[in-house]
Amino acid sequence: MEVVWLLVVGLLLAGWYALDGFSLGAGMFLAALKGDAGGRRRVVAAVGPFFLANEVWLIAFAGVLAVTFPDAEAVLFTALYPVIVLMVAAWLVRDMGMWFRARRPGTAWRRRWETTQAVASAAFAAFAGLFLGNAVREPGEGLLWLLHPYALVSALATTALFGLHGTAFVGLRATGDLRERATRTARRLAPLALVLAAALAATAPLAAAGTPQPAGIASPATASAPPAVGVTPLAVGLGLLVPVAVAVAWAAVRKGRDGVAFASTAVATGCLPLAAGALMAERLLAGVAGTTTIDQLTMVALPILPFLLAAQAALWWVNRHRLSDRTVTFF
Repeated sequence: MEVVWLLVVGLLLAGWYALDGFSLGAGMFLAALKGDAGGRRRVVAAVGPFFLANEVWLIAFAGVLAVTFPDAEAVLFTALYPVIVLMVAAWLVRDMGMWFRARRPGTAWRRRWETTQAVASAAFAAFAGLFLGNAVREPGEGLLWLLHPYALVSALATTALFGLHGTAFVGLRATGDLRERATRTARRLAPLALVLAAALAATAPLAAAGTPQPAGIASPATASAPPAVGVTPLAVGLGLLVPVAVAVAWAAVRKGRDGVAFASTAVATGCLPLAAGALMAERLLAGVAGTTTIDQLTMVALPILPFLLAAQAALWWVNRHRLSDRTVTFF
């Protein structure tokens, strides 16, 4: 069951990347709509039905990781504590932008919170990528360790991919001028996202090089653990699938095939954490919880996952139509 729960943890994080990734990308897209209050309103209306449901995946990932792989989670969260704090702070500010934008009348008030949401969305994406890029490496400490080249490429690639994913989502949901602006932005972002995704796949051996683990970070469970990173064929395949999916999305955007473009960017963003998980699978499995904990969690939590997927599918079915002027903003 350890491997099953490793897959569940990976799929939960991949679900957050693929789902909340477009929310963050759409939030970043608000910055491109300066002076277009109507366009910004429609972007918020597009994200509104999915906003809170998307965040559930990240919360579920953190909870399941802490229960199923406690040793690996403790070492990981200790080493990456500064990044996690910044990521949570950006998360809170992004949510404040959504909740507060319509709490007072006035264009200036809404514009300030929409700008805040755009900046916080970009920061959240960058810190999420920095977290993922550092997570695959052996734990270390210090600012220089956190700013490893592979982690920086991961931060840039995640931000670009979320931006592309968000514009593909707006292109899928919007009509008229807003759809055209989202499509143009996606065409500009696609080459950058493709280059960064390819660079991330190419620099995976940098993460595999590892970093000596300093005193005070190691634990008995990790002292005898296998190497933290293994560039396996699965990891290589998942890593290469990201730029391939971006290339497909780019071609789809140029042909006006909104559904294919969004599906391709969802695959690209979802494969980012799956590739990282394949790189660090041995370290996670070395810190797995006891058999009793795994068995109890399997009986209680595993049956809930189909309902989570069904609820997400129902949400998408209810909101399958494109936006109109009568669409409720929710926020």
